[in-house]
Amino acid sequence: MNLKSELKTVLKVAKIEFSLKFFTSIMIRGLLLLIPFLFSKIINFISEGEFKKGILIIGISIVVTAVYRFFEGFNQVAYYKLYKKIFSFYNSMALSKTNDNSLFSLSRFTPGGYTNMVITDVDIITSFYAAGVIRIVQVIEFLIIYLYFLSIDVKIFAGAVLVSIIMIYISIKSGDRVEQLNKERKTKLDSLTTATYNFFLGIKDVKSFNVFNKIYPNYEERANDYLDGHSKYNVKFNVNNHSSLYVFEVARLLTILYALILVSKGHLLVGSLVLIYNYYQKIIDNFSTILTFNIELRNVNVSYQRYGKILEYSKEKRKKSEYYKGDFKGEVTFKKVLYGFRSNPTLDMASFDIKPNSINVLTGKDEAAQQGIFDLLLKLNRQHEGEILIDGLNIQDIDDNLYFNIISSVRRQTTLFDVSLKDNFLMINRDFDKVVEVCKSIGLDDEIKYLENGYDTIINENTPISQSTKELIFIARMLLVESRILLFDDLINVLEISKEKMVWELLNKMKKNHTIIIISHANDIIKKADHVYDVSDKYVSLIK
Repeated sequence: MNLKSELKTVLKVAKIEFSLKFFTSIMIRGLLLLIPFLFSKIINFISEGEFKKGILIIGISIVVTAVYRFFEGFNQVAYYKLYKKIFSFYNSMALSKTNDNSLFSLSRFTPGGYTNMVITDVDIITSFYAAGVIRIVQVIEFLIIYLYFLSIDVKIFAGAVLVSIIMIYISIKSGDRVEQLNKERKTKLDSLTTATYNFFLGIKDVKSFNVFNKIYPNYEERANDYLDGHSKYNVKFNVNNHSSLYVFEVARLLTILYALILVSKGHLLVGSLVLIYNYYQKIIDNFSTILTFNIELRNVNVSYQRYGKILEYSKEKRKKSEYYKGDFKGEVTFKKVLYGFRSNPTLDMASFDIKPNSINVLTGKDEAAQQGIFDLLLKLNRQHEGEILIDGLNIQDIDDNLYFNIISSVRRQTTLFDVSLKDNFLMINRDFDKVVEVCKSIGLDDEIKYLENGYDTIINENTPISQSTKELIFIARMLLVESRILLFDDLINVLEISKEKMVWELLNKMKKNHTIIIISHANDIIKKADHVYDVSDKYVSLIK
């Protein structure tokens, strides 16, 4: 990802928040320059015996300090408004692009790595831009301080500029190693996050098999790897930072020594010593920020590279098909489809037709190919060769928003969202009467009423519902989409007999205007199907 082009996008998205942050930053940095200037004036007036003028400046300083504190608080509000806007922009884009990724592309990411990209790396990018405003203001502040030094003495000015240039150069040169250490640290963090994620998901098995002491060493090794990498990164960064600041501290003291000589010769006022000391402190503070910025810039480049993988692998949205105006019938056609590894394909030039208004079963010994057919129909993966058509239209030419109204599925390991059961259904169909109607039609409504809070029961891993009930929830949710093509992944035969009968009765009614495709190896389901396809040895053939 290109930082320059991204900056234009971010500025456009958050221009109001950027403007507010810039204004408040200008105010607080300007006031911070004014306060020591006023203090130097107080010292000069007092040293000259003009006490009334000194007291007047003290009063002005109190007011200026109050205004500064006000804008300091306002600046924090502006920062978090800007941070929120930028984080939301990148986070939502990441999730949107994840939705556009193929299943194969998503398999490149570990759960820990993906989580860190979408949250940690987005946080780094966001912080970089949100703090970037003050960096710009600090550059302006540098120029004002250098101009002041130039106004009092050329040598003081030249010394400050020379030391600054040397330290910036050293900082840039040493940053390469810091960037490399940061990449290594993040890779190790991804590994640790994934191990933590897997440990939590598998805690039931860890307890039931009593294997904590066996798996912990592997986790501990990953944790130690991350801690070592984190330590190396921070030590290198802080050593660079403190070494540079030490050089500036020495330069400040030497400058004060030179200024004392000027004061002794009557070329400078005493108050100027205070101002030089304070302004040099601001150079040190600002330079510390510049050093941090150099590292942040490298860190944000690393985060952009990682974040960019999500965008890189996402497929481009296709425009809605303009040449199809009628309703879809639901005829599915595979034409010489080559899918999987070319050297050992899952489907090898497979061709078959599935007619609309029928119940169809995919069976046979090649489960990978059966799952592959579903993945292809759901656009989770792409074939190397051949075409997949719905009513004669290539599915890649059908806009996704339209396409996923045509087709829906119930897959293994389907997810229920961590909200109420009612909300899980209403995400699919906003008509609650329709929800209840569908649940009643497959015998799910009675089981929901047995739950403590009925449809308002929050769904999570601890919710006391049977696997059979979960399968019915998955089926009901899919039926609420009212798609023309319905895909069932080997779920119907695991239902209780009475519920399976109700589902079959409903499917037989629905097949009048739906194409129903089921993956199953159960003989009773195969017997009930209108058409059966044998999926074996990389090919698909109609056997019934």
